[in-house]
Amino acid sequence: MKSKLNTVRLDAWDLRILSELQADGRISKSELAKRVHLSASACSDRLRILETAGAIEGYYARLSASLIGGVIFVMVEVVLDRHRIEDQRHFEAAILDFPEILDCWAIGGRVDYLMRVAVPSLAAYQEFMERLLQVGLGIDQYYSLVVTKSIKSNSPIPLSALRER
Repeated sequence: MKSKLNTVRLDAWDLRILSELQADGRISKSELAKRVHLSASACSDRLRILETAGAIEGYYARLSASLIGGVIFVMVEVVLDRHRIEDQRHFEAAILDFPEILDCWAIGGRVDYLMRVAVPSLAAYQEFMERLLQVGLGIDQYYSLVVTKSIKSNSPIPLSALRER
């Protein structure tokens, strides 16, 4: 799906709004307007445009895996056996049905995809991989990297990366 974001020009006000929302997604519209030094109506209009354009994908709570417990994260590198566009599309569509897959990125280099998977145990991870392989997604090889400690996670996109366009 093509993003509408390419049609939106981000200016300094938009960048301030996006930066504040990354720091606190539960901020009220009036407090957001105050922090970015805009009127409430101007801030609300800009926020609506950013949401409609797809610059803001959603609002959610970041959970603490260490406090809720019982979650193991595994980074999985996937190599497909064929690299035709229809094989890639099939793989990408099918993995959307696996809630254990939190993130999946198509990448360049020695592997085709990098996935972040959350499971309650290594046994559950093995069962997950067996189900994934049985679906017939054209996975030739996969490499599992068990996360032993989170050093930095879910960091906001730095304002410098959200340059004005």
